[in-house]
Amino acid sequence: MVVRTGEWISEAWELIKQDFWMHALAALIFSAASSTGIGTFVIGPLLCGYYFIILQKLRNPGEPLNLNGIGEGLNYFLDAFVASLLIGLFFAIGFFLCFIPGLVVMGLLFFTYPLIIDRDMGFWEAISESYRVASQNWLWLGFTIFVLVLGLISAGLSLFTLGLGYFVAFPLSEVARALAYRDNFGLKGGHVARPAPPPPPPPA
Repeated sequence: MVVRTGEWISEAWELIKQDFWMHALAALIFSAASSTGIGTFVIGPLLCGYYFIILQKLRNPGEPLNLNGIGEGLNYFLDAFVASLLIGLFFAIGFFLCFIPGLVVMGLLFFTYPLIIDRDMGFWEAISESYRVASQNWLWLGFTIFVLVLGLISAGLSLFTLGLGYFVAFPLSEVARALAYRDNFGLKGGHVARPAPPPPPPPA
């Protein structure tokens, strides 16, 4: 298990430059979803879908980023939605305990969404596995610092560009997280999508 903050951020930026406008469009989708009443329900599934296309890019670096795959997260809707609620709850509790515990929580649960989409894990299994890996030895401190650095970069880019930096900061954070997942868990050889629910039977 490793923490490579500088290397992940640098590699993430190089990857984003290859498909910049696709990542910017993904950031716009997340921004639009967050600004509506449905944001609470869809952010988790959308994040899973975003990791799906990023991980596909890492498996096939010669192919362009394909935003069509972002809808794959909807097949994990329940687990992704519940995971987002629990992570938000744990973060809020940690935040009100003097902020730093909130960052530790985010570091410990750093891999939850990639584990759901790439390893087909349920929400609690993914949360538990992320915690197990990130809490080994002093890794929790390294991932907490990683979360803090990503947060500072995001805040700085957004602040000094009147919000436009969000379209770089958001994909930078998520691609860096995907790279951290790759280096600590490896990439599943071939993602097998969950089947969509069967259509209802025709009326008799």
